[in-house]
Amino acid sequence: MRSSIKSRMPSESSDAVGLIIALLVRYPEIATIVSHPAAGSLTLSFAIGGHIGRALEREIGESVGEHVRSLLGISGETPEVLEVECESHAGTAFVRITRDARSFSRDELQLLVAVLAQRFGDKLHRHPAEEDGYDDEGAAEELVDYAIEALRDPESQRSLVGFREEKRVLVYFVKSRKKAKARARS
Repeated sequence: MRSSIKSRMPSESSDAVGLIIALLVRYPEIATIVSHPAAGSLTLSFAIGGHIGRALEREIGESVGEHVRSLLGISGETPEVLEVECESHAGTAFVRITRDARSFSRDELQLLVAVLAQRFGDKLHRHPAEEDGYDDEGAAEELVDYAIEALRDPESQRSLVGFREEKRVLVYFVKSRKKAKARARS
């Protein structure tokens, strides 16, 4: 007799959820993280107080592109995917940066946060600092490296969306067949 109970998610999915949460907790400037394992890319969103016009959108795109290409150029790499989009709604703007997961790194993540923090200052929304449980800075950075590495592996996860809602971090698994519904995990 076969068991009728099926595991809804492979065990690595819960690991992926934890790693997305770790990235969002470690970098309070990130509003959302979306992984696209089938495309081999990820999208980071940052929330900005105020409107971003077309001229500023071009400036941000050029600045981010220049910084990312320079960082990757040090190791002789070039980005496969590098897209910067800006969108404004009711007094808040979003900067979405899509990158190929293969060449994305913790150094680049730190660079992106620094570039946007320098450009927007207090207008860059930072979620209140949460206790990440790591007194050792090296252990926290190692966890970030591990999280980014896990986002690179299309075999170990489905598409994920991680974001903050009030004082919680939520992660959704996105069904690959349809664009519509996703299942929540926190």
